[in-house]
Amino acid sequence: MKIMISVDIEGVAGVCESLQGQRGNPEYETARRLMTEEANAAIRGAFAGGATEVTVADSHGPMRNMIAAELDSRARSVAGRVRPLAMIQGVREDHAGVVLIGYHAAAGNRGVLAHTISSLAFSRIEMNGLQIGEPTLYAGYAAEIGVPLLAVSGDDRLMGEIEEQFPKARRIEVKKAINAYACETLAPSAACDLIEREVRAAVAEAGQQVPLLPCRPPLETTVTFARQIFADAASLLPAVSRKSALEATFTAASYGDAIGTLSALSLMSQSLA
Repeated sequence: MKIMISVDIEGVAGVCESLQGQRGNPEYETARRLMTEEANAAIRGAFAGGATEVTVADSHGPMRNMIAAELDSRARSVAGRVRPLAMIQGVREDHAGVVLIGYHAAAGNRGVLAHTISSLAFSRIEMNGLQIGEPTLYAGYAAEIGVPLLAVSGDDRLMGEIEEQFPKARRIEVKKAINAYACETLAPSAACDLIEREVRAAVAEAGQQVPLLPCRPPLETTVTFARQIFADAASLLPAVSRKSALEATFTAASYGDAIGTLSALSLMSQSLA
């Protein structure tokens, strides 16, 4: 049984401010170690639950954060950018399930370090009228190719989104949001113990899960940009229509197409910042 794990940093226990996700400071070095430890907890849980092969994708920012030498040697890893499938790169039709570790609430939702893809570029993204976060996109893509979402870890605000969009997935709450830069968190060791237990149970039940799509294609996508200049640039693309000073729309035929377009819009916005 093959399992895919994608790991972000903002939803990791003990992480609550932007500095912890930015290279070049001691806080980041601590946070990336915590991220690595939660990834290892999920890997241990997956193997204990019956996995025979585990792929883990580093999915925060530069996508090269986890300490490779400290990752569980049984797992294969995906790192680096720019990746066609971004945070879910490595998932295949023969995977039995996907696990998301260290994820966070969507842009426009309350939560610790809440954003979708890029806090610099986007203040809100909707698909078919549904406010979406990163699990919507990446677990949505997995479901599109027949792979169910098994478990997600992060804060309580994220858990609410998962309950609505992926009600069968296990919700692993490692912290409660107080505001954007404050939380009440489990100790990292306790969070790792919880992740390992819940992932083990989720993987053991993988055969009973079915893929769930939060939205069905075509995906009418509305992007609210953080700055007008980003919308100005986006509207130059033939497939993108301007809606207002900060909003633009496009239609994606699949989750894969939506991921590609949103990744390109994010990179374009970063170049203009």
